[in-house]
Amino acid sequence: MNIETLTTHASYIAYMKKVASMIASLPNTSQREIQGEINSHIYESLRTTPGLSVEEALQRFGDPDAYLPEWAAVKKMEIAAGSFDPIRIFKALLLGMWNHSTHAIKYIVFALLYVFTFAFGLLCILKLIFPSHTGLLISGQGFTFGFNSDIMGVHEVLGWWFLPICLFITILLYVIITILLKASLPKFK
Repeated sequence: MNIETLTTHASYIAYMKKVASMIASLPNTSQREIQGEINSHIYESLRTTPGLSVEEALQRFGDPDAYLPEWAAVKKMEIAAGSFDPIRIFKALLLGMWNHSTHAIKYIVFALLYVFTFAFGLLCILKLIFPSHTGLLISGQGFTFGFNSDIMGVHEVLGWWFLPICLFITILLYVIITILLKASLPKFK
């Protein structure tokens, strides 16, 4: 069977329409990549197995409802992690938790790491609003790096150097976590 015969077959057209509707929210380049990958696998299956019908090849490949939600979630995660856009990353993490059940725990851990990272950014804002309550606070009982409402007998050590230190920690953690997220994504091929 040649590729032209495959792409004009009614079952193939219906299958690819379903695929197209399921990945419509992805960018066009990602849609074309996924469609090309599916097309390649189906065509290769037909080419290497003589006598296999298009319907049988489609059945062997599987129902798009079974594999496309996870594939689309990973694609969105790749795009979000590549952009370093925190809003896109959180949306992709939520989508990944919902649609990528085998890796949901991993995405929850990454979401918690991002929340922890942004807590350092929040400390910068708190330092501007409550300068005497925020910083590296040392007392006779120990120390606090962050915010403390009880400042009786407490001495703040870093002063305004607390702001660049927290900003540096926030940016460093954000970059490291995003790179780790991107590296942890499964590869669909």
